[in-house]
Amino acid sequence: MLPALKARSRSSGFTLIELLVVISIIAILMALLLPAVQQAREAARRTQCRNNIKQLGIALHNYHDNHGTLPAGLIVRLATNNTQDLPSRFAAVLDQNRHLGTNWMVSLLPFIDQSPLYNLVDINTPLSIASGNNATVRSTTIPGYLCPSDAFNGAPLERYNTFDNTGAATTPGRPWARANYGANLGREMYEWQIQHRATPSQKKGAMGFGSGSKLSEFTDGTSNSAMVWEIRVGVNNQDPRGAWALGRFGASLVGGCDVGTAGLADCSGINARDAFADDVDGCTNAPQNGMGCAFDRGDGEVAPRSMHTGGVHLLLGDGSVRFVSENLDFTVHRNLNSISGGELTAEF
Repeated sequence: MLPALKARSRSSGFTLIELLVVISIIAILMALLLPAVQQAREAARRTQCRNNIKQLGIALHNYHDNHGTLPAGLIVRLATNNTQDLPSRFAAVLDQNRHLGTNWMVSLLPFIDQSPLYNLVDINTPLSIASGNNATVRSTTIPGYLCPSDAFNGAPLERYNTFDNTGAATTPGRPWARANYGANLGREMYEWQIQHRATPSQKKGAMGFGSGSKLSEFTDGTSNSAMVWEIRVGVNNQDPRGAWALGRFGASLVGGCDVGTAGLADCSGINARDAFADDVDGCTNAPQNGMGCAFDRGDGEVAPRSMHTGGVHLLLGDGSVRFVSENLDFTVHRNLNSISGGELTAEF
């Protein structure tokens, strides 16, 4: 009898064609799913960003309940004795970089569970000195001051370039941590405010030079007046925009965007991407990153910005948060930055 022939066994592996088909299917699925995953992640980041600015609103109202007013946007001190508050005559400060006192974000620390950090602040010493407790305070990252959608806010401001009255550059040491929210300083440009050109009843903001506003002064209605705008931080370590403890336009303060008699806006709009859109001392003109800016010590105007698609978050005087379109009309933008201008704010 012949021995039984063993049946040939077929390999259970993939052929090359089958493998290529499987890889193609996986690639297609990944291409379909990846945008959805990215959108879901950005939605979560945007929600966190909204929650953070909402918490700032609660803290600001608690501050108002305790002090009868909102915190000052910034305190500026005279160069002669470094103790006298100088809320408006900014041009009299011999070295702008060395005589900046506390700003609204420093004042708000006890109301966001940061009392130990606030207790380190020496209000008689400029926050811009290179050592000591104030340097420690300004270099501390506050998670609630950050929007997770901003890809640049993890890098601090390490070298702040500005001009004093002689035109010389000044560069203090020790970094400044970042933030993504700026107080509404008013509808007029920075330079005009500091030279008393602004008409307080028409162009006053929520938090100004040397003092903050009372909610009773929001005669346009707290639901029609901006308190805090979302902003972006500078794209490199020399751009001061988004430095939370720095009481400067673009760093922790937003405003401007007035509309002149010719109907022309004095600043670019929300999420402006054109070159020289902002006017901030020491800034870096980076329109390719949506952060155009003119390095200038003059007018001072800042556009609210975010890395969200289509707009920015806005905290109103009543504590509510709105997502405002980047296509917002300039006139409406101006009216939101005025708390008592008597304007009729259109729907936004």
